[in-house]
Amino acid sequence: MQISGHGKPDHLAKILLGIQGTDAVGAKSKSQQDGRQDRVQISDRAKEMQRIKTLADQPDAAREERIERISRSVEAGTYAVSGRQVADALIRQTLTDAVL
Repeated sequence: MQISGHGKPDHLAKILLGIQGTDAVGAKSKSQQDGRQDRVQISDRAKEMQRIKTLADQPDAAREERIERISRSVEAGTYAVSGRQVADALIRQTLTDAVL
């Protein structure tokens, strides 16, 4: 078996990552030669999603207190919930997951 040297891992990485070699040291990209600069624009929807994610990641004191109260009830054996409440929560969660 003979290996020709084609398909080197660094060549594959260049293809997959979009890295291209330059013929001259210090060569500028085409956009730099034209005097243009690359720009990134983030849509309003993406900004809103990021804002919502940031809010969701923040600690919620009321939720923490509710969880603590439920935990104490479960440990004491006094926690009771109706099947209807469980079903409503499951349906609400399923619909929320479908929308997001």
